[in-house]
Amino acid sequence: MGKLQVIGRLARVAAAALTPVALDEATKIINRYLDKRKDYVKIPDVKSLSLDEAAKVLEQYEFNYALVKVKADVKYAYNDSDTVLRILPKGGASVDPTTFVKLYYSDEETIQQSNVLFKNMMDQKVDKQEKRQQAVRGLTDKTKQVATDVSGKLGLTKKDKNSDI
Repeated sequence: MGKLQVIGRLARVAAAALTPVALDEATKIINRYLDKRKDYVKIPDVKSLSLDEAAKVLEQYEFNYALVKVKADVKYAYNDSDTVLRILPKGGASVDPTTFVKLYYSDEETIQQSNVLFKNMMDQKVDKQEKRQQAVRGLTDKTKQVATDVSGKLGLTKKDKNSDI
């Protein structure tokens, strides 16, 4: 009998001996986990609601919450002011009823700053695209000029039929 066969048989014997104990422990762990989660509630998804509406909903579920104002960012440029942009933990998540919830929102000032950032970003994109197009045009013109010069030097240019007469 080879070494691998001996090791395989020993592993099977050890697994058979440990399996009932391991199964009992796993069952206990799962039961504790399920007992802990039996009182959990789902966080209502209040994203896109006004701050007042979101607060009323969370108060109905007796969640403690805080309003957190986001910093200006291009992704908030076209959102409504004083609406929930994000919720943490995410809406629909099952959590302990004592979980603290954060509602992220933007006010009018943040949206105006975000609009400025968005406009600047779009202007930069347009400038970059124009520079790219100019570079391509310059390269194309240079390539045409080189091709014309080479054709002329090699005598490959078309001659006018009337010039031979």
